[in-house]
Amino acid sequence: MKRTRDGRRRFTRDYKVAAVRRVLEGGDLGAVARDLEISFELLWRWKKRVIEEGEDHLYGIGQRSGPTPASREASKERRLAELERLVGRQQLEIRFLDKALRRVEELRQEKNTDGGGASSKR
Repeated sequence: MKRTRDGRRRFTRDYKVAAVRRVLEGGDLGAVARDLEISFELLWRWKKRVIEEGEDHLYGIGQRSGPTPASREASKERRLAELERLVGRQQLEIRFLDKALRRVEELRQEKNTDGGGASSKR
């Protein structure tokens, strides 16, 4: 454990893992928190993170609490898939509008075969 300039405690990853393992092995959350002199809420958050994401997501001193390279890669893949779906939808819309425009032009030409001028707004 280290302290920041403002006096807050910073815990190592091993310390956090050990604390959570005590709880997961059957220790009472409140008793473990009191024994380690940490808040119940802090230990509860560590435990929740381990249960939901695994021990690898408990970060140590000086490490970012941001996404891991694996989760960043998964996020990029999801974004790429989302963009590919968007491009596909846009291609369908373009094809539809292109066909509609051709049909309108065909109908306009059919109406103008008698040699008269096409009507238009002035």
